[in-house]
Amino acid sequence: MTRVSAFRHDPAKSVLPTGDHGTFRWSREPVVCGHRRLTFHNRTLDRTLPVPVSASPAVVPGIGVLLAGDDGHVRFHGRGLDKVYWERRLDSGVYASLVVDPVRHRVIVAATSGLITCFDLRGKLVWATSTGLPVYATPAVLPGADLLVVAAFHARCLAFRMSTGEPVFDLALPEPWHAAYGGTASYRDPYPSPAATDDGGVIVCCGDHVIAVAGDGTERWRFSAGHDIKASPVFVGATAEVAVCTVDGNCLFLDSRCGRLRQTLFLGAKITASPALSADVLAVGPQNGTVTGIDVRTHEPVWRTDQGAPRSYTSFSVLPNGDFIATAERGNVIALRHHDGRFRWESSQVLGLPDHEPTMDTTPVAAPDGAMYCASYSGDVYEFRFQPASTEVTSCG
Repeated sequence: MTRVSAFRHDPAKSVLPTGDHGTFRWSREPVVCGHRRLTFHNRTLDRTLPVPVSASPAVVPGIGVLLAGDDGHVRFHGRGLDKVYWERRLDSGVYASLVVDPVRHRVIVAATSGLITCFDLRGKLVWATSTGLPVYATPAVLPGADLLVVAAFHARCLAFRMSTGEPVFDLALPEPWHAAYGGTASYRDPYPSPAATDDGGVIVCCGDHVIAVAGDGTERWRFSAGHDIKASPVFVGATAEVAVCTVDGNCLFLDSRCGRLRQTLFLGAKITASPALSADVLAVGPQNGTVTGIDVRTHEPVWRTDQGAPRSYTSFSVLPNGDFIATAERGNVIALRHHDGRFRWESSQVLGLPDHEPTMDTTPVAAPDGAMYCASYSGDVYEFRFQPASTEVTSCG
């Protein structure tokens, strides 16, 4: 049975399951073994300009990585980032992270225009559809229900068949309160990414509301958090709860079946970065730079550290061994041990290249083949490699 993708940058929806790839030293700092700078030549200005990368990629372990840039190009790169298997151009840039169809081994890309495209690994367009509205949130993948759920600006939630792209439902969501007063950014909700639940539904956050939606588009329940929600929710299967973080610094635990509030935990600062779950620990990083590990069964903090919080509006993800990773404010990826928050390592992108800014901006994605990918708004893409457990020296070949 395919595991539910419970949070925004859950590897279950960004890494294709492709078998055993050996073991690696996940607790040791990885090294850059592939680097590529995405550029575009402007003929009018006769200048070569960088192509920003906002979306986290999708990984095919042992083969390569699928990248999408703000120029609307989708590229399938081989390991090391030197080879390009194929390239396709969409009608607009891509902000939402790429997701995979783990059953059919396809990749799905949501462009900011609302165009949703599905490609097979040879680059063939399988299907295309459109929400008709801007999409910036990463879609939720529900393989068991064969659904792709998309949160679109202007308070809409839509679902499509992952097999065909056929529309399934289009649900209007409650608008943020300031929409009635001409709030200039009120159309940019829902901003958080939906979270899949184990009963075939999704949790969607829009404005200050949390809404549970069934696979047929029926609203099961809604909860008013009282404050805006910018971080994506997390489904906690072990307790049948959903964790929701609000901009006033609180982490709320709701019963995922009925929406009843079970617990509130104050974390001390505004929260815009999305949490992640590993075993029974939820990692949350407010904008004060701290990270708190919360036991989802007791709703109590089990550890706290002063470093490793994700950059604003990015997310935690997890390594194959369960440790948390995030691109921190310094622009490097930091790893924290999941059960006690102990610092593991911090990446380095200092490559000695001219005009190179090593700071990264996106949420990293790590795969079981020992590779990790991350990128920047300056157009730099990196492939990191972890040391194989059976060797003393990491090969970059």
